[in-house]
Amino acid sequence: MPALPGVAQLKRLWPQTLFAQLLMIMVCGVLAIQLLSSSIWFDVRFAQVLEAPARLAASRTAAWVEQGCSTDRPLQAPAGYQVRCVQEEPVAEAGDKRGRRRVELLLRQALAHELGHEQAVRLLEARLTDDQGQPIVWRSLFGLSTALAHIHFAIPLADGRWLEVDGHEQQGWSGESAWALIADYVLRIYVLRILAVLGICWLAVRLCLRPLQRLSEAARGLGNNLDQPALPLNGPLEVREAAHTFNVMQQRLIAMMRDQAYFLAAVSHDLRTPLTRMRLRIERLDDETQRERLKHNIAQMDAMIAQVLDFQHAAEPGVAEPVDVEQMIACLCSELATVGEPLPVSGSAAPILGSPVLLQRCLQNLLENALRYARDVKVVLGDTEQGVSIRVEDRGPGIDPSLLTCITEPFVRAEASRNAQSGGYGLGLSIARRIAQGHGGSLTLENRQGGGLLVTVFLPKGD
Repeated sequence: MPALPGVAQLKRLWPQTLFAQLLMIMVCGVLAIQLLSSSIWFDVRFAQVLEAPARLAASRTAAWVEQGCSTDRPLQAPAGYQVRCVQEEPVAEAGDKRGRRRVELLLRQALAHELGHEQAVRLLEARLTDDQGQPIVWRSLFGLSTALAHIHFAIPLADGRWLEVDGHEQQGWSGESAWALIADYVLRIYVLRILAVLGICWLAVRLCLRPLQRLSEAARGLGNNLDQPALPLNGPLEVREAAHTFNVMQQRLIAMMRDQAYFLAAVSHDLRTPLTRMRLRIERLDDETQRERLKHNIAQMDAMIAQVLDFQHAAEPGVAEPVDVEQMIACLCSELATVGEPLPVSGSAAPILGSPVLLQRCLQNLLENALRYARDVKVVLGDTEQGVSIRVEDRGPGIDPSLLTCITEPFVRAEASRNAQSGGYGLGLSIARRIAQGHGGSLTLENRQGGGLLVTVFLPKGD
């Protein structure tokens, strides 16, 4: 089933690094939790907004309770209040009973403080309104204008009647602008928490994810240096187990490569001994034609053994020493150049650290390969801060594009596109690539426009 367009878009927006994913999860989680907790804050804040009006109304009502519903002294109500005495208990409006209980408790506590004794109170209505008397909720907390608190309650008197009070008071709020308060709230709650999450993510990466980064770097470097130092066993338990497993794998690979080297050395030794005896016996043959054919076959077998051993030793640079690549190329080109193929060299290259024997074998393989299959061969040297590049350019049949990605693999030949009469066993380019990779470099091949092949060897300068 194909993925939905929105899901595919989200996948592209999802960060790729572990640090970015951890940061995204923590920030989104904190924001979601904060939004949920803000609803609780709003509920509590709504009750706090009515606290000051309720206490003011209770303070004004205390004198009327002490006076009672006397006909001699009529009740005097200030602006915004209506006070009257009724015979029957007033009926409360249907609504938020939980919110009414909170305001009713505030009125009871405030009256007890003013009167000096407990006083029953029945809250009939409590709401916030604007200047036109319309109820508002969110705007009372975040609006630019101060809302009015409408509090309607009744108090039972000693003579059995009820004192009914209906008044309006301004809500309890700061004198600052509402937008300034909102900005302060967002800054303190959201921005500071996100900054704290950033710090926590950075600390988590430093403490917990740094060993994973070392493991990734060690895995990348294992192909170039199998004998690199083992990973330290530190960090969380899972990371220590992964590092231990990696170290065990590295030791097994080293043991396997050593067994392979011992096997090839033993096979080459065991094969060359009977080959030597065969040479001696061939000399006794009377048939000249058969004797030359057998000598040619033995020479091919000996050359194959030598190339296999060269391929095996190509990944073992040994002790590095300064190598003058420019001088090495000049010497090789002067030795291999002929009247018909002068092998010109251009550019310059600084010395690098490496094995002179292996680097000479690498470059010699490339030059001989170009001379065998092409013409107009030339070498271009380049020098950068990272390392040295050696470009071997020729004009010839090139290589089939389908073989460019695998031509440097062992025993892969391209006679169909180069030369049908060529010799070799498909190890020349493999040996050159292995030597370059063993020095921390690379070898790439590409066909040139107009025909021919471009082989580029990059070798880092090293420390």
